[in-house]
Amino acid sequence: MEVELVQPQGYCAGVLNAIRLAYKAKEENPGKNIFVLGMLVHNKTVINELTSNGIITLEGEDEAKLVSSLSKGDVLVFSAHGHDPKLDELADNKGLIIYNATCPKVQNNINKIYAETEAGHQIIYIGQKGHRETNAALTISKNVSLYDTKLLINYQEITDKSPLVINQTTLNFLSLKDIHDDIKRHIPEARISNEICSATRKRQEAVLSINPDVDLIIIVGDKKSSNSQKLYEIASSHYRNSDVYMVSDLEDVKKLNLENKRKAAISSGASSPLYIVEQIRDYLLTK
Repeated sequence: MEVELVQPQGYCAGVLNAIRLAYKAKEENPGKNIFVLGMLVHNKTVINELTSNGIITLEGEDEAKLVSSLSKGDVLVFSAHGHDPKLDELADNKGLIIYNATCPKVQNNINKIYAETEAGHQIIYIGQKGHRETNAALTISKNVSLYDTKLLINYQEITDKSPLVINQTTLNFLSLKDIHDDIKRHIPEARISNEICSATRKRQEAVLSINPDVDLIIIVGDKKSSNSQKLYEIASSHYRNSDVYMVSDLEDVKKLNLENKRKAAISSGASSPLYIVEQIRDYLLTK
């Protein structure tokens, strides 16, 4: 089988920074308990590797309760997706050692939201309901209203004639344009700030440039990864004559029916380890 690796591959800068920071926290605090609040990045392989190195992921809906359960002197790493600002104060009051792995692009969005709310503006935040990055943005102020990518928005909530429109960094850039158009129809003076991160956009554009004669497209990524899911959505909608699969690792690929497949393209999310992509490529080359 012919196999093309769709570039770019490997971790984006934000993911790489978060992983390095988690291991730095462990190195700088020997003998202490190291915890990450929520998945550091949305990839289970990465989380399993952290766990095997003694870095424990805390998961649960009540994050304040999770932070409160820790002991003075424990180390807490905040994930790459941002977090409720109230948790900073809670962690500080508990005497925890804090490391903040928030992606710089996500932090830039957070800073913009703070600036706009302080200036008296409302914010329309386009995102996936329940996603950690979206949740973090919504906790900043009651003046942040969610435009859910599936449920839309109640425009009656928006009284500002020129609200700032901002978005989760890992959305489908094609769908985002349609949402911007919808908002402009309802609020002509809305200010659009397109915040799709470059790593996400480059991967999406690369998927759109895959040679149309491929008969197999594999997206390597975790099901919880928004940017990986968007790659799958784009590939599925644009290559209807190809079989498109989303897999987390080589074992998932081995379960697929690859009979009569001639040409494959492999793309991957920004939190997918490169070595997994290469394992899959090497396996397909034997078929």
